[in-house]
Amino acid sequence: MAQDFTFTAITENSPGVLHRITDLFTRRKINVESLSVSETETKGISRFTIVVKTDKNLAEVVVKQMRRVIEVVDAYVCRKSHLVCREVALIKVNAPAPEKRSEIEELANRYGASIASGNDERLIVEITGDHEEITSLQLLLEPYGIEEFIRSGRVALLKQKRIVGEKYLDN
Repeated sequence: MAQDFTFTAITENSPGVLHRITDLFTRRKINVESLSVSETETKGISRFTIVVKTDKNLAEVVVKQMRRVIEVVDAYVCRKSHLVCREVALIKVNAPAPEKRSEIEELANRYGASIASGNDERLIVEITGDHEEITSLQLLLEPYGIEEFIRSGRVALLKQKRIVGEKYLDN
């Protein structure tokens, strides 16, 4: 049964690594739901955070193959319960009337979001949170008229210290 899994790969920061890692999913016809890559606290080392829907057995196979990629220093796969996860979203909402603007600002405040920009016609709401929080705010803002919406990929860190070889697949 397909479930959400978050893969983390710690790699050397070199050309072609993104292709080699994503190819592991493509060859198995696994769609990447979210992908985030950035440099880590160590110069020259990057962290890939990849979210997919697959089954546990296939997740274990892919992470083993990921570890075989030359530039991969470490790789693991886990369920969301082992992680602190965040995404960022920007939502451009129609707000031509002052009362609508105040309603949108109130909704944003309720979700810990802020108004990143605004003019007489629209507001851009910025929210940082988990996938469900962002989706919930997006649904509440839809009646006002969403002009544009963009969401980042998941960024995530293990809650506990990483133990090499440890499996983090159980709920």
